[in-house]
Amino acid sequence: MDLEEAKEFKERCTQCAAVSWGLTDEGKYYCTSCHNVTERSKEVINTGAIPNTKIKTINRGLKRKKKLEKGWDWYVCEGFQHILCQQAEALKALGVGPELKNEVLHNFWKRYLQKSKQAYCKNPVYTSRRKAAVLEDNPSHSDWDSEPEVLSDVSCPSFVESGTESQPDGRTQKPVPISKASHSEMASVCSGSLDGVEYSLRKEKGIVKMTVPRTLAFCYLSLLWQRETVTLSDLLRFVEEGHIPYINAFQHFPEEMKLYGRDKGIFAIESWPTYEDIYKTMIEIAKFLDLPRFPDITEDCYLHPNLLCMKYLMEVNLPDEMNDLTCQVVKMTGIGDVDFLTFDPIAKMAKTVKYDAQAAAVIVVVLKLLFLLDDSAEWSLSNIAEKYNENNKEDKPWFDFRKWYQVMKRAIDEKKQEWEEARAKYVWKSEKPLYHSSIDRAVVYKRREMVVDLQKQFSTLVASTPTVERKRPSSFQFNWAEGGAARPCFHGHSLQAVLKKKGPSLAPANSLYWLSTQKFCRSYCKHVTTYEESNFSLSYQFIINLFSFLLRIKTSSLHEEVSLIEKRLFKTKYSETKKKSSRSKKRRKY
Repeated sequence: MDLEEAKEFKERCTQCAAVSWGLTDEGKYYCTSCHNVTERSKEVINTGAIPNTKIKTINRGLKRKKKLEKGWDWYVCEGFQHILCQQAEALKALGVGPELKNEVLHNFWKRYLQKSKQAYCKNPVYTSRRKAAVLEDNPSHSDWDSEPEVLSDVSCPSFVESGTESQPDGRTQKPVPISKASHSEMASVCSGSLDGVEYSLRKEKGIVKMTVPRTLAFCYLSLLWQRETVTLSDLLRFVEEGHIPYINAFQHFPEEMKLYGRDKGIFAIESWPTYEDIYKTMIEIAKFLDLPRFPDITEDCYLHPNLLCMKYLMEVNLPDEMNDLTCQVVKMTGIGDVDFLTFDPIAKMAKTVKYDAQAAAVIVVVLKLLFLLDDSAEWSLSNIAEKYNENNKEDKPWFDFRKWYQVMKRAIDEKKQEWEEARAKYVWKSEKPLYHSSIDRAVVYKRREMVVDLQKQFSTLVASTPTVERKRPSSFQFNWAEGGAARPCFHGHSLQAVLKKKGPSLAPANSLYWLSTQKFCRSYCKHVTTYEESNFSLSYQFIINLFSFLLRIKTSSLHEEVSLIEKRLFKTKYSETKKKSSRSKKRRKY
């Protein structure tokens, strides 16, 4: 930079109105007061006085700057592909196998692009609407002429990341056709992507439009196909803890992918994903892709209710002896059968199991079988266990429901407070500023710099920079092994106070039971049953709230799962109530 050579430039700065100019390495004038760079450059009259190396350096710098400001020609689906790549890499870092990205998720995404007519077809939607010529390096490539295989045994190519300098070989091809038209001719001033405006307005019947929440549905479909040890609730929790990119995932796009205007409404997310929404979206995408029956969920699979019940018993600090009872309930209800557990999108009623919620519902049913949970029986049984533990301190302790309730109430309240504080402190604004049009870019970036400077000045005045420690990823949210006296572990406690011998096996001493739902809704209702907290005991409310918080699921959804388990377990009771209701209707008719 040379201040002497810039003295002849006498125009005022458009930002601060100062007349104080310097020259950049690229030959452009910049204001020394506010560092505003103009488009004007110094004219070189005598080229012989300047070395050739200097001219080459300036030319390279000018081209690089121009290319960076212009950006790549990219489509919206390429943006979602980048997000899926980031999420797949994050899952790989959490311990998921690499084949999830390179084989399963790759094929699902490839099939989606073809089904939505965005790529891997003869006439992509972009070429027909924009009438742009498409590069046809390999017109005979099988990816464009034939339907891609779904999860074949052949190793599939990894995600083709847009913007890389590697040339496609005979097996891989860029998933989105690149047009010959320039960015200035095709790109709209309303969006950084070529099709941002058209994509936001696109409403085609039968087409599932891609959104950021649907990227999580794609990830869960891939996890389910691979039968990985990650449930839907675990996936959402990892998103909340920041281990999987979701909120502001676009800020990891390459610098050349300019994102503004309509792109902001497509990629910017201002709410957390919910269990119910991702579950419904996952089924919707699987049906849209016409996916075949998923691999069988067998007894040795992590998603089988027997294994998940064991995990959640450890999570909520309940005795290990309850696992035998949960296995009996799973066997009696038939929810452990392979056909019941395996997801089949092409079936008439395409429904998959909420594996984590169903396992929690089984535990709730077992607790009702043992303790009734009517705000009376559980406390009477707790008195018996408490007296026994006082008189027999050297023996194996009996499970005390009251003491367990007090320990879990304290632990879950602390966990909820941490969760609420983390959500309140969460910074929704991205590090990469968003703007409505390319014209506003300079102003937005200038404001962002001012905000960052003010934050730095404020942090120096406070003398400490607030840092939020990211939690280490774990399948468990509680650690009861290092609890101490304040947080005792109940895993090794006995259930003798609530069990009695019935032949060769043990059965609950309590002979009473109350049904969570007396009458289910009609088939045309969107829900199976309703849940009003005031209609149920406080103990039942506490346990439902406990599991709903751990699984990030609504209490009404968990109550619905409990009711469905009870419907399978107590078929005779429900058939009797059905007969009574039909008799009362006949009497009314007469």
